[in-house]
Amino acid sequence: MSLLIGYVGLGNMGGPIFTNLVNYAASNNLPAPCAWNIVKARYEELRPRCPGAVFCDELEEVVMRSNVVFTCLLNDPVAEEVYERLFAAVRENKGKDKVVFVDQSSLKPRTSRKLEAAAHQVRASYLAAPVFGRPDAAQAATLVQVLGGENAAKELIKPLIVSAIARRVVDAGEDVAKGSALKLLGNSLILGVVEMLAETYALTDAIGFDPEVYQNFIRDFFPLYPYIAYGDNISIGNFSRPEGFRLEAGLKDARNILSLGEDFGRPLNLPTIELAKQHLERAQELCGNDVDWSALSVAVRERAGMEPFRQLAQP
Repeated sequence: MSLLIGYVGLGNMGGPIFTNLVNYAASNNLPAPCAWNIVKARYEELRPRCPGAVFCDELEEVVMRSNVVFTCLLNDPVAEEVYERLFAAVRENKGKDKVVFVDQSSLKPRTSRKLEAAAHQVRASYLAAPVFGRPDAAQAATLVQVLGGENAAKELIKPLIVSAIARRVVDAGEDVAKGSALKLLGNSLILGVVEMLAETYALTDAIGFDPEVYQNFIRDFFPLYPYIAYGDNISIGNFSRPEGFRLEAGLKDARNILSLGEDFGRPLNLPTIELAKQHLERAQELCGNDVDWSALSVAVRERAGMEPFRQLAQP
C-alpha cells in the first residue's frame, strides 16, 4: 500500500523527525505528510521547513489522512489520553486501510502493552518505537530507532525509518514491552554516567582541580557522546543548552526505570538510579524543568556542602 504518513507531537524530537519525513515523502513521490500538535504555534515554526505538509486542527484528522501514524508524546498519561482519541477515530472510520501506529514516546512497558491491546481492538497495529539520540541527531536523521511489536508492521516501516529517521534500527522482538524496556535500560546507563560525572566534577572542585583539564581527559579516554556532551555542561555549569535532554523528561524516565523490574514481575533495587532521581528532584526545585538533566549536578554539589551553582556558570 502507498504510505500516508501522519505525525502527532511536534516537540524537540518530533519536530525535526517530522521535517525529515516530509522531505522523504517529497523525494519518493508520496503524498505530503500531515501532523497535529497541541500547541498550534509550533505549526508556524515548522511550516517553512515542511513545504506541502498538512497541519491539522483536530487530532482525529491525522487518522483520516494517514495509514502510518508516528507519535512522540510527553509521558504515559498523555499517551493514553491521545491514543484513546486516535483509536476512537480508527473505529469510526472502519473502511480505511489498517493503521500502523509507531509510538516514539518513552513509556512504561505496561503502558505499551495496554496500548497495543487497545489497538488490536480496532484492528490497528501498535509498535513501541522509542529512539536514542538528541534533537541534533533527530535533525540529522542519525537516531537509533528501537522497534518492538508485530513483525509485519515492523517490516512495513523499516525502509522508511532507515531512510528518513535513523542510522540504525534495533529490533527488540514482537513483545512491545521489550521495545519500551530497551529504551529505559539504555537511559539508565546514560543517567548513571550523568550521575557519576556530577559526582566527580564536585570532587574536582573540592580538591581544587582544573575542570577544563579534567574534561579534556574525559574527551581523550571516554570519547563517547554522553561523557562529552554532559561533561561539557557540568564542567562549566551551563544547563540551558536547547539541544539537551529536558530535566522533566529525565525525571520521568528515572521513575520509570525504577519500576521497570516490577513491570515484569521482578522488583529490583537500583541504588544509583534512585540517587540520581533524588538529585533530579532537587535540581527541579532549584532550576525548574526547562534545563538539561545534567543539572542534577547542582544537587550533588549542594549535598556535598558546596554552592549549587559553579562560579563559571554561563547565562
